[in-house]
Amino acid sequence: MEKITIRLDAFEGPLDLLYHLIEKHEIDIYDIPIARLTDQYLEYLDAAEDRDMDSMSEFLVMAATLLEIKSKMLLPKLKNAQEEGPDPREELVLRLLEYRKIKDVTDTWRQCEEEASLVFFKEADQAVKQLKGKEPEGLEDFLQGLTMQDLYLTFQQVMDRKETKVDSVRSSFKAVSRDLFTVHEKMDYIRDMLILQPRPTFFSIFRKNAGKMEKVVTFLALLELIKRKEVHISQNLVFGEITISKYDGRDRA
Repeated sequence: MEKITIRLDAFEGPLDLLYHLIEKHEIDIYDIPIARLTDQYLEYLDAAEDRDMDSMSEFLVMAATLLEIKSKMLLPKLKNAQEEGPDPREELVLRLLEYRKIKDVTDTWRQCEEEASLVFFKEADQAVKQLKGKEPEGLEDFLQGLTMQDLYLTFQQVMDRKETKVDSVRSSFKAVSRDLFTVHEKMDYIRDMLILQPRPTFFSIFRKNAGKMEKVVTFLALLELIKRKEVHISQNLVFGEITISKYDGRDRA
């Protein structure tokens, strides 16, 4: 048989060499002929061109492991043994199976990398570059000079307004109250109002006969819309009316 000189650095480690031999000779990984595989492994080491001990140390450790397994397989079995012990090849088979999983994943990634290297992407046009380079607008841009304290004080005025007169007799009846409004419903209510009236005032978003809970929920809905940057508010004069507008992304006067 003609000897072939090989380099061990062509393999990523002893498991890589073992897996190569199993694939090359079509060996069943679950039933490894350990004597045959050991001989082939030692032949590869004997034909290796690289004799540096630092690089060969882990290959020699695997060779010793294979020889140990081979010797255990050659030991005669006791006739009176009740049960057979574990297969000496079991640990090696498990290591090879784990290595095969890793190798399959690595091969898949390498293939994806090769396919990706063949793909060319068009550079972003000028408009996209401007959008990417533009700094995100802060919440201050949507408050238009107002502060959250201003909003709170204005809302306090809404809450302090005289409540709608009610029947004194009926008001004495006990009733079970329930939450009829949600923040999301009131957000939709304000969005619909902005369609019908582009610049409603702060006070106009609260219904005339709204109760205390509805007013609170409406105010929270407005704050959420400001937070999401769907609307912005403005006040032209000090202590003047606060108006609400739908944010259109353009510069505002």
